[in-house]
Amino acid sequence: MVNKRLILAVAGSGKTKYLIDNLDLEQRFLIVTYTNTSLNLIKSRIFKKFGFYPTNIKTKTYFEFIYGFCIKPSLLFKHKLKGIDWNRPPEFTTFLPKTNLNKYLTTKKYLYHNRLGQFAEFENIIIDINKRLEMFYDHFFYDEFQDLGGHDFNFMMQIVQANINFLFVGDFFQHTYVTSFDGRTNNTLYSNLKDYSHKIHFFNIRIDDKILSHSYRCSPTICRFVTQNLGINIESHRKDETEIIFVQNREFALEIINNSNIIKLVYDKSDKRNFLSKNWGDCKGEDDYNDTCIILNKTTARIFAKSKFEDLKPRTKNKLYVALTRTKGNCYIIDDDLINN
Repeated sequence: MVNKRLILAVAGSGKTKYLIDNLDLEQRFLIVTYTNTSLNLIKSRIFKKFGFYPTNIKTKTYFEFIYGFCIKPSLLFKHKLKGIDWNRPPEFTTFLPKTNLNKYLTTKKYLYHNRLGQFAEFENIIIDINKRLEMFYDHFFYDEFQDLGGHDFNFMMQIVQANINFLFVGDFFQHTYVTSFDGRTNNTLYSNLKDYSHKIHFFNIRIDDKILSHSYRCSPTICRFVTQNLGINIESHRKDETEIIFVQNREFALEIINNSNIIKLVYDKSDKRNFLSKNWGDCKGEDDYNDTCIILNKTTARIFAKSKFEDLKPRTKNKLYVALTRTKGNCYIIDDDLINN
């Protein structure tokens, strides 16, 4: 009997490690993830586990999978496909009916990246894709599942009906960007965990929110702060307490800014700063920070001052969650005005 699961993980709980631990040399595995960074990490972990790269385990980015494995075998010659167009489709294509090929294909025979899943459905090849999955694989793993959006989420919910095992791992609250978006398609998918869970259950996918509910990275101090203020349940495997320090003194703030051992995380536009920093949402997946400094913009500083965290917009809350949970040691929180004035 096949098993279809989504594991809702927390930051630093060992999502990728869990996938790697479930690999063996007997069955056939396909591991898919969104970014090349994640893919390279998975490959290195596989090599570390086995000491070589097994032939029964394949790894692909999402777009390598959907274009190379799903679409090309059936439609390459039919449409003389040249590849993927990464630009936003022209506005007029939004209003074309689903039956119009120009909705999916440029004049130079490139497929719009954000409509690949919809194109597969339009061409009626979902059954063929599922048969190919059953032919080549016993297990389908997807890392960073929360990155799926737009038509890609709908596409995944169709291929999950294939008669193989599916294991999805992701952190709902680390949803800071998506594989693609197209107008209003699934634009509220990640607005509410309860509704999201209902949608997942509808496709007969079992949700497990216990097995990866504790963080190895974050201290109990960080976990309590996140749970109590952001409303995101996260616990720690650790017993040692660290500190969250709200910096009020400008001299101390500048000292932190000039300390290269403390990673600076800003809301956005890190490339415009006169010190080395990263954007909150862009540090997702990174695990080598000890002490961090989170710099608040005007809106988030006001929310922190009034402790009205419920006023945070979902995407801002997610980015702040990502930033806070990079921290292994102490976390310094600074109002941007303190270092700018």
